[in-house]
Amino acid sequence: MMTSMLPSFNPPIVKRLLGWKKAEGEDKWSEKAVKSLVKKLKKSSGLEELEKAITTQSCNTKCITIA
Repeated sequence: MMTSMLPSFNPPIVKRLLGWKKAEGEDKWSEKAVKSLVKKLKKSSGLEELEKAITTQSCNTKCITIA
């Protein structure tokens, strides 16, 4: 398959969120899951809230709804 030979481009937000991944292995699945999550959260202001919640690890962040 030709597409697997092309380097994948990840927006900075995807790279930052993947940096918080704790489990090892299944990198392709993790990348696909994060890209899907980013796509869904871009429609609302949830993406910024998700990044804030992950980076601060505080209970004072807003709830994030994934639709």
